[in-house]
Amino acid sequence: MSTVGRILGAAGIATGVIGAAALGGVTAQRRRVRTLRTVELEPGSAAAGVGDFDDLRPDRTYSVAAVDGTVLQVEEVGPTDAALTVVFAHGWTLRMGSWHFQRFGLTDAAGAGATDGNDPELPLPPAPGLDEETDGAADATGLPELPSLRMVFFDQRSHGRSSRGPADHATIDFLASDLRQVIDTAAPDAPVVLVGHSMGGMAILALAGDEPDWFAERVLGIGLICTGATYLRPGQWNKVLVTGGNPLVRGVASLAGRFPTVIERGRASSRDAAWLATRTFGFASPDVPAPLVDYLDEMITDTPADVIAEFAPGLLVFDRAAALPGLAGIPTVIIGGGQDRMTPIARSRAIADALPEARLVVVEGVGHVAMMEAPDVVNAAVRRLLREAAAYQEQHAEAEVAAR
Repeated sequence: MSTVGRILGAAGIATGVIGAAALGGVTAQRRRVRTLRTVELEPGSAAAGVGDFDDLRPDRTYSVAAVDGTVLQVEEVGPTDAALTVVFAHGWTLRMGSWHFQRFGLTDAAGAGATDGNDPELPLPPAPGLDEETDGAADATGLPELPSLRMVFFDQRSHGRSSRGPADHATIDFLASDLRQVIDTAAPDAPVVLVGHSMGGMAILALAGDEPDWFAERVLGIGLICTGATYLRPGQWNKVLVTGGNPLVRGVASLAGRFPTVIERGRASSRDAAWLATRTFGFASPDVPAPLVDYLDEMITDTPADVIAEFAPGLLVFDRAAALPGLAGIPTVIIGGGQDRMTPIARSRAIADALPEARLVVVEGVGHVAMMEAPDVVNAAVRRLLREAAAYQEQHAEAEVAAR
């Protein structure tokens, strides 16, 4: 890896994506790209046979106004009277299409919710990449069947088809507020399950910290995929990184904000390098299918460089570890890629340490976009979470009846 590549890896999540999107990497070889692009989806996997990305039709579409007027685009799949509402929050530089395999794999062909016999009892059966699952000995036979689902997907502000928000509102706090607005619109009176990837998981934790009473009352389950409760680490070097002292982070962010057209031209002129950087930072498998890399690269490329730069500082200083105790008792699954270069698995383990009742699923050989790279494992873990949420809901209902 080049010097620039090593700097990107050391700088972590923000520098990595900015480098992939803006600099594109300087060591790419066109021949290497051509070879890697020949890797196809494996027949029989959850990633095969589900149609093209962005082509899955929703049952309903609408928009939600954020508190500052930013318009958030929302899509729903499943009946409005489903037993359980699940809201998915995507990560930085992505869009709702990053949940493609969950959108397909967690519904039946009619989009009505429950699957038939494809809901494995956990502990998960041996699967490629599955390294460990804490609390794996817990008996799943007492859980209710997977209920009918209404799944809610939305594009984060300034991402996908949602409108551009003010630059100074590109913060986790505003993302948490947006999430609350989506929940209040989609399920104003019903409890929900929240599933977030990376930045989306941070928004969930920020909402839990900002409104703990509301969160405890409304949330039945939490899925945190490749995310962390804090991105602060001890040590002078990291202090330089997270305070904006890193010259690469500071320089690229400043350039992207002041001269977005220049950055966009650079991205367009180094597509092979950018594709390789996307593959390196997004995935870990040496034989990741080219269509997955293509789609991830497309999502990142479609995100304006100045938007990427606007969100970067807030991600680097994110710290909501204090919110974790408020999640105690709520069914929670933490899923991390064992070779995640953007959000190292240590951050998932730190959340699990703070929530001993939560389940930690570590997927070895998988990178940052685990829900795309290992959809079978992720979907199985989310199905288990949804069954646990249904049981949690039943327990609450019984307690309310008993209290009358």
